[in-house]
Amino acid sequence: MVRLGQDAQRRFQDAIAVLDLRPSLFDYLATLGEQGPCSQKEVATILGIDAARIVTMTDAMEQRGIVERAADATDRRRNLLSLTRSGRSLLSRAERLAQGVEAEMLAALSVAERQTIRRLLRRMLDVG
Repeated sequence: MVRLGQDAQRRFQDAIAVLDLRPSLFDYLATLGEQGPCSQKEVATILGIDAARIVTMTDAMEQRGIVERAADATDRRRNLLSLTRSGRSLLSRAERLAQGVEAEMLAALSVAERQTIRRLLRRMLDVG
C-alpha cells in the first residue's frame, strides 16, 4: 500500500509540475474551488496546516494572479480568499491532469474492478 501511495504521489506531483504547482498548492486551490470564498484561517483548518503557511501560499498565488483577497463584507478585519478566472482555469487543468494519472494507474483494471477499488478506498478514507 505504501509503495502504491508513493507511486501515485510521484506521478501526481510530476503531472502538475508542468503547471508550476505542487500537491500542497493543488490542495489549496481545490479547497477554494470547492468551498468558494473563505478566510485564510478556514483554509488552514480544512487543510490541517499552519495559518502562517497559508499566508505564504496566498502571497505566491496572488502574485501569479490565481487567488485574490477581498475584505469580508460582514467583518472588515477578515480577508476572504477566492480563485480568479485564471485560478479556476488552472485548477481545472490540474484536475484533468490528476484524472489522467488516476486513469493511467487504473488502466489494467476492468470497469468493475475500478469501481470496487474506488469504493474500498473511499471506505478506508472514511475510517481514517
